[in-house]
Amino acid sequence: MSSLFLVLLRENPWPGIAVASLNLIVGVSLVGVSLVLGVTISVLAWVHTLADRGTAPVRHAANRRGFA
Repeated sequence: MSSLFLVLLRENPWPGIAVASLNLIVGVSLVGVSLVLGVTISVLAWVHTLADRGTAPVRHAANRRGFA
């Protein structure tokens, strides 16, 4: 039975082409999802650092003005 299957595969390349294109689509979509997740995590970390950063106290701003 397996020899009959191999003969069919040699004569008809379309199933192999379909599987290869499916693998390509899955690979490209996985790369796209990983890139989107990486950018999302980076943006969330950046926003988190901006939210945690405190404003400069008034006396530091006054000291900087005095040296200028």
